[in-house]
Amino acid sequence: MHDLGLQPTPDQFVGMRVQGITAEYIREMRARESNLSIDQLIEMKVQGITPQYAKELSDLGLKVDSDELVGMKVQGVTPDFIREMRATGVSPSVDELIGMKVQGVTPEFIKALQAAGFKDLNCDEVIGAKVQGITAEFIEKARKHGFQNLTLDKLMALKNADIL
Repeated sequence: MHDLGLQPTPDQFVGMRVQGITAEYIREMRARESNLSIDQLIEMKVQGITPQYAKELSDLGLKVDSDELVGMKVQGVTPDFIREMRATGVSPSVDELIGMKVQGVTPEFIKALQAAGFKDLNCDEVIGAKVQGITAEFIEKARKHGFQNLTLDKLMALKNADIL
């Protein structure tokens, strides 16, 4: 640990040992973020973050710091989830990926909105639609009641007014 420039306290050393943090793990994680602290390394290891997970995110073009990496892992943001979201045409940031996962936005949800005529949605609109309960079924219900060509904002207002 000393050769890696670390001087863990006894408690940190125990924490590192309990979590199975090896010199190899430290080198691999520091290869992507050079100034990781002992506490950050322990936090990442506790959450099950592997160098492979960090590499896969990097290979997808994401530059994430240790806090973002932990947030993504805790919320279940996987490389496959990112690829599936991008395949829908949205280009989420790290925070948006986490937000979509937290709110239960799925690629299928986005595809359903797109099939309902909302082709050029940004991530905030998608998350807002999910939070407000704007589903393809709700859109269809509104259309059957004579509400045509509504924007997402107008659909949300209709939903909030509890008219349908």
